[in-house]
Amino acid sequence: MRAVVVGGRGFLGAAVVRELLDRGDDVVVLDPRASQQGCDDQFGCGRVRDVVGDMLDPAGLRRHFAGAGEVYHMGGKLGTSELDDALHEAVAANITGSLHVFEAAEHAGVPTIFYPTKPNVWLNTYTITKVAAEQFAEIFNERGKVQIRSLRYFNAYGPGQALGPVRKIIPFFVARALNRLPLLVYGDGEQTVDMIYSEDIGRITVAFTRSGYRGTAIDCGRGEEMTVNAVARAVNDVTGNPAGIEHVPMRRGEVEGTRLAADIAPLRRALRDIRFADWTESLTRTIDWYAALDPARLAAAAGATGAAA
Repeated sequence: MRAVVVGGRGFLGAAVVRELLDRGDDVVVLDPRASQQGCDDQFGCGRVRDVVGDMLDPAGLRRHFAGAGEVYHMGGKLGTSELDDALHEAVAANITGSLHVFEAAEHAGVPTIFYPTKPNVWLNTYTITKVAAEQFAEIFNERGKVQIRSLRYFNAYGPGQALGPVRKIIPFFVARALNRLPLLVYGDGEQTVDMIYSEDIGRITVAFTRSGYRGTAIDCGRGEEMTVNAVARAVNDVTGNPAGIEHVPMRRGEVEGTRLAADIAPLRRALRDIRFADWTESLTRTIDWYAALDPARLAAAAGATGAAA
């Protein structure tokens, strides 16, 4: 199978690329950050074809999608309050860019696209743009020229997740913990998350894309609620951080008391066999990855003001 992964150099895009490579597929990574340095390649020398590409270049997308059996659209602009001053950039990347991917795949005769979306629980720019693209995907599915399959990713974590500039719960907590600082938590910390390991997301994404599923987006998480306080305590326990937790005000675009847990019954019906990494083991592997980074990078990430949720 020839598969093109748009945004394949990103955290979850790379997880999809690794799963495709493990399955023996022919993989093209289309990303502005694509390697042009021969064997200097996070996926191993010669295992993928790297193409410097842009979602806002329709002609380039059509050219690179030609002959592909699948397109995984993993690109986009992340952020919560970080996007308050980048509304047009978020719309361009997450809505216009998605439309370009859908249209280019349709034009190139690609039968299947994967598009990741998110739970629609907050009124913020990222949610608005992701859900809008999800709804456009439904329009393309009704046209019948291409099949777009979508999963709502819940709270992803794993080795390789960026320390910034967008602040995610595990990287920020780990950076603080490794620097023996209190973990900053928005609100009272009793809001819940559903943590899912990046390796699981990669495996589930490819299996779901090839499942023959037809319908609207379904949830992709473990189906288990954890409070943010519980996540923070787990990070402190694994790292041996004695500094504890400090609560700070909620950030813009999120609401205190939100409860997140995936309804994975539809996913189990689509895939039947779903396995999830052990929480403590996968968290430990993730923390070990961050602990091997340059201490100055970790200190800079830990010293930023704010919190995680």
